[in-house]
Amino acid sequence: MTATVSTSITGSTRYPIPELGPPGVHGICFSCDSIKGMDTAEETAIRLGSTATWYGVGILATDQELAEYWAEFCRRHGLHALFHPLDLDVCGTDPLDDRLLRSIGKRADELGSPWLNIDLAMWVREGETLLESLVPMALVDEAVDRAVDRIKHAQDVIGRPLTVENAPYPFVVGDRDILTLMTRIAERADCLMTIDVGHLYGLRTQCGLPPVLPSDDDIAWDRVVEAHMSGTFLRRFEGGVRVVDDKHDWPVGEEVWELADALLPRAPRLRSVMAEAEGMSADELTSSVRRFAARADHWWSAS
Repeated sequence: MTATVSTSITGSTRYPIPELGPPGVHGICFSCDSIKGMDTAEETAIRLGSTATWYGVGILATDQELAEYWAEFCRRHGLHALFHPLDLDVCGTDPLDDRLLRSIGKRADELGSPWLNIDLAMWVREGETLLESLVPMALVDEAVDRAVDRIKHAQDVIGRPLTVENAPYPFVVGDRDILTLMTRIAERADCLMTIDVGHLYGLRTQCGLPPVLPSDDDIAWDRVVEAHMSGTFLRRFEGGVRVVDDKHDWPVGEEVWELADALLPRAPRLRSVMAEAEGMSADELTSSVRRFAARADHWWSAS
């Protein structure tokens, strides 16, 4: 799917990094539940035709059968796969398992994914995958060193770059800005970045901050290759406490669209914007992806 070059964005030769997607390809991505959403994905892909360019595959590295299914699905519909391994843990306490990392690399080869997307969160605890209860990285300076070391090791074994994503924050520990920490991690680990616009809106809203901060001017936007968006649901509690939930089965709210309009044109290497849609029907998902496509033209303006 991609050619490789010997240098990364910063000129490092520590590991080969793919070109940032197929030459000239940038566009809309969608995703469904990898087991329950097969029929929805099939019907949506047929309806969309060339409207979508990418498909997000979230599976366990050990599931070769699912990897083969989704690789064939993408080939059949002319979609490029983006792999989101559900058992790669760059912020946890379990030691990284090189056998698992090699399996992740093999799945990435089967899917032809140019990079691997992973949330900056604890995904695994004592061998158990925390699919519904991941623990987001603390917003403290000390979290950077640990994430950097684990990302470097994972990339070396897998042989493909990671793109680190800002996780959802049902609770917040620390007071550092997530995009600033991500930039420090990405530059030191020589990896890529994914901006989840809904997660970012939710975190800053919970913290009582404006959606766009002056520090956003200093983010490593040239490392951002992927963006995600989904619905959000604001809950208010006594004492002024607010929690913003990530809702993949809800349409994207106008406040999230506005944040995307403010931030995504800053990313000159942006290649994919994903409409996260687990739980949507084919009708809802098709409508969502078409809305993304209608609004996305100026997001690529810096490319």
